[in-house]
Amino acid sequence: MFILIIKQFLIIFILSILLFPPSFYSIVTRKRKLICKRTPFNRKTTNYKAWREQMTICELLENYDPAVRPLGQIPNAERRGPVIVTTSLFVNSISAVSERNMEYVVQFRFKQQWLDERLAFKMSEAADLQQINLARDQPIWIPDSFFQNERSGHYHMLDQENRFVQVDVDGRVTYNRRLTLTLACNMNLLRYPMDVQLCLIDFASYAYTKNDIIYQWDNVGIEISDTANGALPNFEIASLDNDTCDSDTNTGSYSCLRVRLTLRRVFSFFLLQLYIPSAMLVGVSWVSYWIDWKSTAARVPLAIVTLLTMITQSHAINSNLPPVSYAKSIDIWIGGCVVFIFASLIEYAIVNYMGILEEHKQMRKITMNRTRLSNVLGDQVIPNFDEQPIKNLNFPNEKRSLLRKQRKMQVDLRFEDQEDEQTMELKPGWTMQAELAIAIYLL
Repeated sequence: MFILIIKQFLIIFILSILLFPPSFYSIVTRKRKLICKRTPFNRKTTNYKAWREQMTICELLENYDPAVRPLGQIPNAERRGPVIVTTSLFVNSISAVSERNMEYVVQFRFKQQWLDERLAFKMSEAADLQQINLARDQPIWIPDSFFQNERSGHYHMLDQENRFVQVDVDGRVTYNRRLTLTLACNMNLLRYPMDVQLCLIDFASYAYTKNDIIYQWDNVGIEISDTANGALPNFEIASLDNDTCDSDTNTGSYSCLRVRLTLRRVFSFFLLQLYIPSAMLVGVSWVSYWIDWKSTAARVPLAIVTLLTMITQSHAINSNLPPVSYAKSIDIWIGGCVVFIFASLIEYAIVNYMGILEEHKQMRKITMNRTRLSNVLGDQVIPNFDEQPIKNLNFPNEKRSLLRKQRKMQVDLRFEDQEDEQTMELKPGWTMQAELAIAIYLL
């Protein structure tokens, strides 16, 4: 019997070694790190209020488990329920609003308050102790709040961690921390740059549902610094409101609070940098209407340069904007300017084409007039008009009447300056002065 008991003991011992290695015992038997150390009061070297505060913290955290949430209570009821977390925000600055990435940067102080009855203590009249401040290495239960539309963020650690945890006599905890977050903002750029954008700050508990945590705004809600508006170069803060955003997901129903930040874009910047310069470019392109249509070297470069400048300006604007599937207000304006500038170039092409047609028509008329004039004069040789004035010319009456019928016909007198153009062949005895005299007579 005794041998059987020894065998069973050995079997249990061997199994315990195999199933539970020595590291397991070290974890189980390891003592929890001391949160604070009790020290006797020394009147010469220690402030009594600070000493009393630390001793109170040691008493409160001696058997405190930060992994367990407080009991909580339902609002306006005595029975236990979820922890009520009252929240407020103080916005220090809003900056770096990016339309291309649809995000913005906000710096604020995030304050949360809740009741933890495990931290209630007796008020010390001798030390005037009504509140105690916990150090960083003195952990307590804190709500696992997270920002739903956060892209990146950080705590401020210079030159100490910018946070404090304060406990009142009744166990009400105040947790305040300074944060800088980059938050997503879904922008509608349909009326850009005369748009108004609504950006949100949503925060909720990551793991606790409404059965465990309920968020509420306190009486202050949201405050904003007086200098926050000046930190935005292209926007102004139109309004800052608080709201709720409770949500139901596949893991449960969660309490959520929301900040509605309305940003109105400053139009004066775009008026000076975009609208006035583009309108001036259109006006410059219209100057070509008053330039002679035959001055190709002046009209064509003017229209092309203004068109390319407008396209470059459009590219510079759209490089800072995301590609969207709809036409923005600025796209319509730039498109209209490009159409007007391009129309001035098309107008020159049409006028130039019509001018060439008119010249060809005039040349045909001149050729016809010269042919008729030659038929009327026949083989008559016209003397030198330097010796015989035009008025002394004696044309036959029937020929003079035919000549008078051609008075309204246009004769191009520029052939004297255009040596390369085709000229009328003169019959023997004709001179240039004779033909000029006949043209004047016809007119």
